[in-house]
Amino acid sequence: MPMVIPSIPENEQDRLRELYRLEILDTAYEEEFDEIVQLASRICQVPISLISLVEASRQWFKARVGLDATETPRDVSFCAHALVPDITMLEVEDAKLDERFYDNPLVLSDPNIRFYAGVPLVTRNGYKLGTLCVIDSKPHKLNEEQGFFLKVLGNQVVKMLEMRIINKESERQKLLIEQQNSTQNRIISIIAHDIRNPLSSMKQAMDMDAFNQLSIEDWSMIRKQFVHQIGGTIDLLNNIVEWGTLQISGAAQVTERVHLYELVADKLDVARLTASLKKIELVNLADESIFLHTHPDILNFILRNLLSNAIKFTHQGSVSIFAQRDKNQIHIAVSDTGIGMCEEALQDLLGKKIARTSYGTNNEKGSGLGLMLVQEFITSLHGSLRIESEQGKGTTVHLYLPA
Repeated sequence: MPMVIPSIPENEQDRLRELYRLEILDTAYEEEFDEIVQLASRICQVPISLISLVEASRQWFKARVGLDATETPRDVSFCAHALVPDITMLEVEDAKLDERFYDNPLVLSDPNIRFYAGVPLVTRNGYKLGTLCVIDSKPHKLNEEQGFFLKVLGNQVVKMLEMRIINKESERQKLLIEQQNSTQNRIISIIAHDIRNPLSSMKQAMDMDAFNQLSIEDWSMIRKQFVHQIGGTIDLLNNIVEWGTLQISGAAQVTERVHLYELVADKLDVARLTASLKKIELVNLADESIFLHTHPDILNFILRNLLSNAIKFTHQGSVSIFAQRDKNQIHIAVSDTGIGMCEEALQDLLGKKIARTSYGTNNEKGSGLGLMLVQEFITSLHGSLRIESEQGKGTTVHLYLPA
């Protein structure tokens, strides 16, 4: 009768989810786990001790003493036999006399297992992840005290695994709080610099008008400037709110399947009224067959900003969004026939670390914040950005995203 393959527990899928939740597989060796197996080996007076975690097709050793292998297949694993219900310790005094293991490759060759004892590592949710086990190349039997201490050490391993993930989650929360504080500070800084100034100017003008310090002609000119300032300020606020929401909510962690042509069409429809007022034709050149898994809110933010910029710096021309699959990446290009930039201005734009005010063809006020955030978000999508521009002929912003 050939060796017995370990049976699969009825709760296998839930058990594996619990194992993956702990984020322990294939991690580096850690001193506190190594000390457990060293202690187990000493107490049980055997040369080999392992912390074995049983995955779908293998058992992987988080800690080991007396064995060079880092993992073995699950179907020859002794530890996998301990995953079934009602086993609190699996002890095999002589594997060659046990019909389950006598012809097991681990018995017939290195490490020549004859004795095995393993206590299941049971989480607080009741799932068996693997075992703390001790092994010898000659027959053996644990006394009552050794069996007790092996179980105590096994319980300690589970507590260490749980504490490890609690500490990691604590670190993640700490990092998230730091990121949120940084985001809030950045928002406050932008509001103080780019929003307070135009609002202060408008208040000053209205105060002067209230005291009849402005002529009708001056007030008429100032009101026209208000329209541009308010438009620019609203754009800036939209960027700040949208960027801050994405940062704080962690939306960058959620991906969806996106039909790129429809996304581009939606952005163009929203911008159509603004474009028509400047006699700009909007063109969708995206390949209709392209679907990609990405962060839709972030991609929305990027396209909205690039489209808004293209319209801002164009008059009586066209703005197009092109997209095609190019090997392992998606190439998106937002092009306009607007005023463009000279090489010096382009290099200054790409190299600047702070937002800079610029004005569109209808004197629309912009802070430059949009492009800065676009560059930040492209990096978060593991993509890249390139800009081509020629003064008097227009600008094209190329985006390259993983397919």
